[in-house]
Amino acid sequence: MTLPAITTALADAYFALTPRNAAWTAVTDKQIQLNEAQKWLGALCFDQAKDCCGRSFDAAWTEGVSELALALHQSPTALIGGGAASGGATGEVKRQQLGDLSIEYFQARAGEAPVQTSRYGPNAPLVLQRFPFLGDILGCWMNVGAGSSRIIARVRS
Repeated sequence: MTLPAITTALADAYFALTPRNAAWTAVTDKQIQLNEAQKWLGALCFDQAKDCCGRSFDAAWTEGVSELALALHQSPTALIGGGAASGGATGEVKRQQLGDLSIEYFQARAGEAPVQTSRYGPNAPLVLQRFPFLGDILGCWMNVGAGSSRIIARVRS
């Protein structure tokens, strides 16, 4: 199925009802940002016919593309040209600090699988790693195969 094309008018109408309207209004290259967002999201696989609690795929697609366009405008190197993640760190996080607040993680025991602390791991598409909120908007329609990095809850008996 062909994905809906999101125009500036559709994104403007969407953002008019959000608290991010001022930020979107300030964007001068809206169609360029929308085209880039549609390119990145269009590389993912969606089942548009799936029933997602009565939600419309077209409305969710408009929301996802619009939000990604704004996010890409605010972080233009998040997907291409950004190099390492903020702070220059790549791979597993040992310690994070923000002012006086810090978190330190323990190393997994030998032979145990590493604990995933994010919804999307290193094998997930980059757009989902950098902008995991897209899973909240479009996740119901995403075709995620086996071996994906989605978190599966475990229950101990």
